[in-house]
Parts: sequence; C-alpha cells; structure tokens
Amino acid sequence: MNLKIKILSCITAFLVLWTASVFAQEARAIMQKVLDRNDGTTEVSRQKLSTCRFVKKNKRLVCAESPRVKVFDSVRKDYGPNQKDTKSITIIQKPVSEKGIGFLQYDYEKQGKDSDQWMYLSAMRKIKRIVSGNDDEPKSGSFFGSEISYEDLETRHLEDYQYRILKSVIYRKRPCWVIESLPTPKRTRKSNYSKSIQWVDKERDLVLKTLLFDRQGKPVKQIVIGQVENIKGIWVARKIHVTNVQTKRRTTMSLESVMFNVEVPDSFLTQRSLSSDTFREKHLSRLNKSLK
Repeated sequence: MNLKIKILSCITAFLVLWTASVFAQEARAIMQKVLDRNDGTTEVSRQKLSTCRFVKKNKRLVCAESPRVKVFDSVRKDYGPNQKDTKSITIIQKPVSEKGIGFLQYDYEKQGKDSDQWMYLSAMRKIKRIVSGNDDEPKSGSFFGSEISYEDLETRHLEDYQYRILKSVIYRKRPCWVIESLPTPKRTRKSNYSKSIQWVDKERDLVLKTLLFDRQGKPVKQIVIGQVENIKGIWVARKIHVTNVQTKRRTTMSLESVMFNVEVPDSFLTQRSLSSDTFREKHLSRLNKSLK
C-alpha cells in the first residue's frame, strides 16, 4: 500500500469515526429532550387497562378472548432540585374484587440509583417490595397482570444507554427520528432487554413507537402511542398499546381523564396510602374532583 492510499484510508477511518461520534451525541441530545419534555409537576388521572390474547384478522390484531379490564386511579408528583425525582401511586378501583390493590413507585434522577417499587395486595393486607433476585439481575413480573413489566414503568437514566440515529422518517404523518438505544454493560445485567428502537416525534419530543428486544436479541414487545392530545401545553397519550409478540398478548392503556399541576400532599405518596383504606380514599376523593 503506497503512502497516498494509507493517508486516504486514515482520513476515511477518521471521518467515519467522527461522523459516528457526532450522530451519537445528537441522538443522546434528542433523548435528553424526551426526558426533559414538559409533563407537569403533578398528575392525577383515571385510566383503564385492558389485556387479552390476540390473533391477527384482516391484517388487524383482535382479542381472541374477553379482555381482562381494570380501572385505576394514578397520582404522580415530581421532587428534587431539578424536579427529576418522582413519586407515584396507582390504586385499582374496578373490578370490585381487586379494589384497593395498589402500586407505589419512587424514581430517582441520581445515576446508579434504581427505582423503588412496592405492591399492595388488599386481600392479604400485605405490602410487598418488588426486587430482583440480586443486584445484577432484572426484575420479573408484570404490572397488574398486564404485558407492561415493572421495568417498563421505571424512569430511564440517560447514562445507562448508548444511542444512535438510524434514520429520519415520516411516521403516521409526523416527522420522526428513529433511534437505537443499547444498554451499557452494567445496565444489561439488570435489564430484560438487549436493545430498543424508538420513533421520536421531532417537534413534540414524544416517543410514538418503541420496539423492544429480549436478552437473546429477538423482538419481544412493540409499544405504540395511539391518540395524542395537547392538554394545557402538555402532550398526552390518550392510548398506549403494548403488544408482546412472544406471548401473543396485548395490553391497551386508555387515559379516561387527567389533570396536571394540582396540589398533591406528600403524605399521600407513601405506603400509608397503600395499606389504609380510609386515609387513601379520603385523599383520592379530593384529588379526583380535579379530573376532567
């Protein structure tokens, strides 16, 4: 190889690495904007969760059985100097046989600090902390028997992933970036997913679609945002479809009513609201009056 070819090869290699680095930085900046998107400092909502085994009929996914439906109230509040720590609680209201079953979650901005999660089983009057087998294993189990896992509910840390822009597309008439997220080696040990691909709305900083791959690299879930609505300057997903292509089950989460930036007492976002019916219902009754 003569000197000229060597120089050209070095320049080409440098440009490839430089371009990849620039795209990675740009992809990271895009995902930072997604995390920083305005979603209010508090949120009170009523939602419906519908899960069923599906089949494909006339190119559409339809339930092959009567769906299992749950209606729940959810309350969230942001904390911390940057309003990046979050506490949230979810309480099932219907069916009556499951009324009072609850889920409490604390998310933290601090890198390396995992989310804390607790489940309350009303029939047993018992609070159970949700943990993995050890610090280097992912959590197992699902949210209220749906196709949404406990990991799916956790707030992502930007530093836990490496990002890459795959392409720019028009998806459902919206200009989107398609971004690949690969977990770092440390995060890989704690995650059920080896990779995710996300369609990010360029103008609204909203993830419209996500493909998730299992630890063997096979497609496992597709999460698609349905109707999107702007409520007082906040973009809100009215429906979220979570399709598990391996179990052939699908969960649809529908937002029935919501209100942002209402006063939420700190005492409500505690384990007391899980275990004390009187305390919980007293606060929920007041908070639900704000719903529209």
